[in-house]
Amino acid sequence: MEEFLQWGLDCVRQIQTLATPGLTLCMRAITNIGSIAAYMILIPFIYWCVDEKKGLRLAVVLIISVWINLALKFLLNQPRPFFEAYDPSVGMTSEKMGGFPSGHAQNSLVMWMIIASWGLIPRLSRTGHFCIAAFLCLLIGFSRIYLGVHFPTDVLGGWLLGGLILAVYFIAGNRIEALLESHSPRAGLIASAAIAFAMNMYRPSEDMLIPGGVILGLGIGCFLCRRYIKFNASLNNRTGMDKRLALLVRFALGITAMVLLYVASGKAIAGMRNSGNYPLYFFSRWVLLAIWFSAGAPWVFCKLRLV
Repeated sequence: MEEFLQWGLDCVRQIQTLATPGLTLCMRAITNIGSIAAYMILIPFIYWCVDEKKGLRLAVVLIISVWINLALKFLLNQPRPFFEAYDPSVGMTSEKMGGFPSGHAQNSLVMWMIIASWGLIPRLSRTGHFCIAAFLCLLIGFSRIYLGVHFPTDVLGGWLLGGLILAVYFIAGNRIEALLESHSPRAGLIASAAIAFAMNMYRPSEDMLIPGGVILGLGIGCFLCRRYIKFNASLNNRTGMDKRLALLVRFALGITAMVLLYVASGKAIAGMRNSGNYPLYFFSRWVLLAIWFSAGAPWVFCKLRLV
């Protein structure tokens, strides 16, 4: 293993010989496209403004991918190129967890390949969609090596794991969704609670509590949405500027409220860090954010007649 890591460190150093301020700025922007923060903007947009079923499916698959990645990082605890034992000078940014597998590489592959499968650009072929997604994933993976936060093996491992998750999704995803939809909304709520419990049993640390909280919040939100709200993202009764304006107002309201909720809840629990109940408060924060995403915002849209 050490030989692979030294080879990877040499690759990082060689790539960084190409570094310029402009290229580094570009690589930082590209790597941010594969960040969880970017997905917290993109997925709500899809759920609120494009197709609520596609948005929910994407959110669930991504959060499961995030949990698997974090679990492996904790389990394997692999170093990064900028760690003290290797070469701190190569680190153009910093990360706190182990490096294998690369979360950016894994999650971007899962995210963008699923979006590519929808064929959202009418005049672009299915192959064209997948080629664009693959090129974007390659750029994100390369940016992680360029910035010195991952060895090449970390990125390759992330792509491999992401590919396995995609295979399960494309083979079994429709069957699992059909099974849940054939039962009452309560079945989905129970399933989300069970998955969240299993996720939290592995390692109840802050990072590992986030996926479980989101899964439980999505389960509660979807239960409320299916039972009471009946939200539909499409605006088939509107056209032209009226439709675009309604979608713009939807997204602006929804994302603004979500950011405010994120900030306010963070400040509310900041002083409770030394409390024995802090993990519960932290977990609840993400449950609330997911409920707003999946039910709170759609309820507001319906009340404001933005549907």
